[in-house]
Amino acid sequence: MDKRKAFGNKLGFTLVEMIVVIVILGILLAIIVPQVTKYIYKAKAVQCRVDVSYIMKEYQIEAMEKDPGNAEEARELLEAIIKEHNGTLDKQADIFNGGVYSGVCTSKGLYTCTFDQNYKTVTVTCSEHDEEQIEVKKLADVLGNLSFDDISGCNYKSLDEYFNGSRTSINSEAISTGGYGEYGSFAKVIEGKLKEQGINMTGRSWRLDKKGGTYNLFLTDSTKITESMKGQEIGCTLYDITNNKVIHGTIKVATESQGTPYPVLNGGSFVPDKE
Repeated sequence: MDKRKAFGNKLGFTLVEMIVVIVILGILLAIIVPQVTKYIYKAKAVQCRVDVSYIMKEYQIEAMEKDPGNAEEARELLEAIIKEHNGTLDKQADIFNGGVYSGVCTSKGLYTCTFDQNYKTVTVTCSEHDEEQIEVKKLADVLGNLSFDDISGCNYKSLDEYFNGSRTSINSEAISTGGYGEYGSFAKVIEGKLKEQGINMTGRSWRLDKKGGTYNLFLTDSTKITESMKGQEIGCTLYDITNNKVIHGTIKVATESQGTPYPVLNGGSFVPDKE
């Protein structure tokens, strides 16, 4: 029997049928991939919060038995517990007397730890999962206490010294001329110091404005800006420290130049989301 007659004179897919199949597969992938990504993120967040809960409970039990009398003894006790969860001490931070730890969170979040005044309990927060937004009071404390004395080649000892004069803002992509050791720019020095305190800005752009006696921070939503994005509006969170508010909205990308052009966040273009 003729195969063409047996199969309706059709031996394979037509070009139109193949295109239809490819389009359908593309639609399915567009629907499925974001959902899978969200599921993975949520699973990691759940595990992270479980680890945080265990660490705090374990510390409370150990502290009741061993009764640490100062921050150093308490930190040693906490560090031993976190090591059991595959974490390591990154920094004996000035603001967080329990220190800043890495290695526990599978999303590379940093754990910042603060003891109560009697060293009987500890509060542990993850920069990736426990704080979708940086707590304003925490940010104000960190910025107000940043010290750059240990940075080789840094021209400023604090943010107040940098802003003493006509300067009113600094952007994450700003280019510095000379100095600042391995960091290369004062913006990168600030970023490194904030990371030491558990505020991780990796993969995001930011703008810091001097506002009276304090600062306001604009931080993009997981976006690193480039010159090619000039004029675009992107998601951004404003940490209005002056008024103790956290406001989400959009902000425009602009450019500035210090011999070489670089992208910046235009603070005056910030528009809050409609409620």
